[in-house]
Amino acid sequence: MKFFLILLLCLVPFSLLGQDNSPATPEWFGLKHLTDYLGLQPADIAYRSDYTEPDSFRLKLVADLMAAPLGMIDYTATLKKAHVKKQPEIIARILFGDLRGEYQLGRAKPYQADISEIQGRYNLFYTDFNLNQLLTRAMKYIDVVFPRSAEMMLAPLTSEQRNFLKNQFKELIVMTVEEEFFTVQQNDSLEKLEEAYSDEFITFGTAIDKDPLVAAGLDCLQELMLEINALRTMLRSGQVTAEKIIEGIGYLPADARTETYLGRQPGWKIGGPGNDYYSGDYKFILDFGGNDIYDLTYDPANPHSVIIIDLAGDDCYRSRSDFTLGSGCFSVGLLLDFDGHDRYDARSFALGSGYFGFGLLYDAAGDDRYDGDTHVQGAGSFGMGLLIDEGGRDVYNAALYAQGFGFVQGLGMIYEMDGSDTYYAGSKYKDILRYKEHYLSLSQGFGYGLRPWMSGGIGAIIDLNGNDNYQADIFAQGCSYWWSLGVIYDSCGNDQYSCFQYGQGTATHMALGILIDDCGSDVYFGKGLMQGCGHDYSCGLILDRHGNDTYIAYDLSQGAGSANGAGILIDNEGNDRYLVNNFQNTQGYGNPRRDFGSIGLFIDLGGTDQYLGNGQDNYYWRTNSQWGGGMDIEYITADSLTGTKE
Repeated sequence: MKFFLILLLCLVPFSLLGQDNSPATPEWFGLKHLTDYLGLQPADIAYRSDYTEPDSFRLKLVADLMAAPLGMIDYTATLKKAHVKKQPEIIARILFGDLRGEYQLGRAKPYQADISEIQGRYNLFYTDFNLNQLLTRAMKYIDVVFPRSAEMMLAPLTSEQRNFLKNQFKELIVMTVEEEFFTVQQNDSLEKLEEAYSDEFITFGTAIDKDPLVAAGLDCLQELMLEINALRTMLRSGQVTAEKIIEGIGYLPADARTETYLGRQPGWKIGGPGNDYYSGDYKFILDFGGNDIYDLTYDPANPHSVIIIDLAGDDCYRSRSDFTLGSGCFSVGLLLDFDGHDRYDARSFALGSGYFGFGLLYDAAGDDRYDGDTHVQGAGSFGMGLLIDEGGRDVYNAALYAQGFGFVQGLGMIYEMDGSDTYYAGSKYKDILRYKEHYLSLSQGFGYGLRPWMSGGIGAIIDLNGNDNYQADIFAQGCSYWWSLGVIYDSCGNDQYSCFQYGQGTATHMALGILIDDCGSDVYFGKGLMQGCGHDYSCGLILDRHGNDTYIAYDLSQGAGSANGAGILIDNEGNDRYLVNNFQNTQGYGNPRRDFGSIGLFIDLGGTDQYLGNGQDNYYWRTNSQWGGGMDIEYITADSLTGTKE
């Protein structure tokens, strides 16, 4: 698929909201102060949902934040607090709440299994009570709850429509390297084909209800974590060894069919503490330790759930097809790795990917590497995809629609708790409509909708500690497109953000993007539409609260609003440097298009700062635009980190 920019003219002015219940924080002080200087109010940054024809795929959270875009600051704070260590089920449930539709009144529950559907299915082979408890719970979901909940999700669809989802729909979010060499006629033909796919999908897509299946995945995760923790506690206590647990009954009747025994059924495997090798298409794997190798496949034409639990070891996970390794493809995929320095080598739709389902990759410890192509590393489309990593120096490498990506009716997130991490997205699929030498990323906290057919979802990266490096090319790093939300929140560390165009707190075409960095001396580098830029009825915001930071951009950046958009840059504290190439549309610029203009706000609240551009230390300024300007002042307040006076 190619990424098309379609011009949409909306000739409706900003909504003026009368209320102002903002909290007493430095950034809110700055917003009130500068907007007053420009003859505005913070509440003037708002958009009505009827600027465009509403569609039934729109998320309530996105619609609410479009009406009050500055609420992105508070929402991002809730994401930071959403995860509790060793309890991935908590953040998953919180995020599921954000997947409510704009006009959705209730949420369908998962299929409730009757006791008769579970009892008598299998004989017991293993003698350990805790192991059997874990296997029984997994069996309930794999054999009964997940397939029944998936049927609830797709019940209104015909067989032809279901086949469309498995084949044509995913073509809307995949590309091939061959497209770089297409002729004009071939590109035009491909564009028309994808438009036809979109037109066809919207005739029945609103009948799909992802909630029963995603909710079933959340219930399963919660139940399994209880059993896994009990099993790990028992192993750590030394009461029993892994070898003893998996001994089994020691004998089977001569005429016994092993597939009738729990944990020995087809597609199930129990591995011991040694080095094991798994190859093929599995439904369930439990491995007690060792440096294991997983070579896994999956056939989306025959969807089923996959649960992998690895308790220890430096493991190597390899995809031999798409839709593996924590991939929920018309089902639920859980990959839970509790210890070790692991390597994840995936293809597409993997590593915490929810594609009409729920996919989770949870890694509790170790220095890990994650590699994948498209729709990977926390990506959701009509579902939820999460990648939670709780420790270690990790590397994330992907090509497209990855690293916290939310497509239509989807939410994707990476939640990183500790370690100096590297995120890289791009360098495979060229942006042939604009540049010969640059690549699409559409990743790293990126929300994406199909304009003008379908509103998008929520994409986010939350990183709490470490000196991190974010690298991308076009569309990335707290960015969004068409009725969606993109978020990056980095709590601590000296971080580097590099993105060529459309990034670092930027939103385009009725969308929202935010990048918040709480602490550390950071570097932000990009060309254009960067660092707090809103284009075409959108709001993009970048907020850096502490540290001596450097911002470098060329044009339409650093607090720039375009085509009735709002762009905001706020730096609360530190000795900062701001450099731009084009003084005409940067550092507090709002262009006057469509009669009533755009808003650009540049706010620096402390430190001795250096400028190449419109700004100046300890100075107020207006730019040659309708509602654009900036201020650099010394805002005296108690530093939230040290408690001292600035």
